[in-house]
Amino acid sequence: MRGLEPVVMQPRSDVAGVSPATVVYGPSAKTRRDLANEYRWEGLSLGDCAILASFLTQLGRVPEELHTHVPVGGVVEIPAECVSDSCSRMVNHLYPRRVDAAIRFGSEWWILECKPSSRMAGLGQLLSYFYWWCRDCPQRYVSRLVLVCEDCDGDEVEAYAAAGVWVAVV
Repeated sequence: MRGLEPVVMQPRSDVAGVSPATVVYGPSAKTRRDLANEYRWEGLSLGDCAILASFLTQLGRVPEELHTHVPVGGVVEIPAECVSDSCSRMVNHLYPRRVDAAIRFGSEWWILECKPSSRMAGLGQLLSYFYWWCRDCPQRYVSRLVLVCEDCDGDEVEAYAAAGVWVAVV
């Protein structure tokens, strides 16, 4: 069984490229949430919280852990001459990338992307998050990628299936 300790990396600078920082990637005590209190699922919009709550209700089994807004994908190095207030705000918004939700059953993790309506962008996000999760958190085995949405059409379902992504329509 793989360990469940947080992965700590020491980047050369924080996300704005200004000062040294320590970033914790993957699930940690900071991203763990109370399954019974969707109003405390930080980092998700109210719509995404409702979609996730519906999914968890329909799932038929209770995960051992729920994490939301999980950082993956590292930080970027910005040359000092490029640092400006607007650049810093943009980088702070975009990096590190954040998985909408991750749930754990035993030693297996599921990565969830919540969308009101399925879009091909969700597929790209899930595959990117999977890559960064495996790179940054190799001791946390991901067994399933899931798009959780309120509707999904045939062409998109085929594309998700071809990529090994489960679609849960709630």
